[in-house]
Amino acid sequence: MASSSSSSLSVITFLLLTPLCFCSEPPPSQIPNGTLDLSLLWYGQFTPVQKERVRDFIESLNFDAKEGLDPKVSAWWKVVESYLERYEVKEIYRQNNKSNRTVAPRIKVKIVRSYVDEKMKYGKELTIENGEKLVETAIENMSNVVPVVLLSAQVRSHGLGFCNKTCQRYALTVNDIKGKEKPQPYVMVSDPEVQCPGECAWPFHVANRGPHGMTYQPPSGEIGADALVIQLATGLADVATNPALTETLFKSEPPYITNVNHRSSDYIEDPATKCTRVFGSGALPGFTGRIRVDPITGGAFNSHGINHLKFLIPSVWDPKTKSCWTPM
Repeated sequence: MASSSSSSLSVITFLLLTPLCFCSEPPPSQIPNGTLDLSLLWYGQFTPVQKERVRDFIESLNFDAKEGLDPKVSAWWKVVESYLERYEVKEIYRQNNKSNRTVAPRIKVKIVRSYVDEKMKYGKELTIENGEKLVETAIENMSNVVPVVLLSAQVRSHGLGFCNKTCQRYALTVNDIKGKEKPQPYVMVSDPEVQCPGECAWPFHVANRGPHGMTYQPPSGEIGADALVIQLATGLADVATNPALTETLFKSEPPYITNVNHRSSDYIEDPATKCTRVFGSGALPGFTGRIRVDPITGGAFNSHGINHLKFLIPSVWDPKTKSCWTPM
């Protein structure tokens, strides 16, 4: 892809590549690949299953190997990646894609640091102030990372707005070294089994509002582990599809804007949160939609990850169909 002034670009966490091609027709347009470098902060005490499930889920996001069962977690993540194709680089597509062929963008997700604070340095009762300190601790002295703060069952975080129709937080505003405000993407998730389980651990726990519907066994056998994955998945999807945050994380070009005061009407804010409590096709209030139940363990799932592991992951809004996309 050509660039008028490569020195003017602020390359944050990706490389913009132009492949060499000695062929008769122009090569396909390359879309910037983003890398979501995660710095995990485990605040409090977690079970080995919780830690393992989170790591396995993150590793499953980019697991595209042909071997393994379908549907895969990576198919869900590709819907998230499609937001970059449709909005973040829409104009770049038009200007550079002479062959009318495109290479879809990818968002590579990896854990670059994992830190455990079992003593809970900032206490068990979290406020907005010490919540922000946790984000700073997760960042430490690293640049271009997305801190992921996971709060254990011992932590109470009502002061952060959990339980008010949300089970995770994902952005705040900080000052850079020049004193200018800038968005700081992050993901913070409380323990869903203990904090607002009726809101954050359904369908593994009885719902606290609306039709209760059925409850299911978690695929790992541990409610706290699999409910944590659901909320982490929601937070990561919402972070990766937010134009202001992807501009900070992946590229310097501004998000696609139709006019001065209005972004593309196709953009959906918080696409995973928008599809909350939807896990399969045909979902209704109190009903997850189509999912599977492992005949051996009794665990409910809708996707597969690495090592044939099973996960129940939330739906995400698909801008192409303008509906909640589910693995099943």
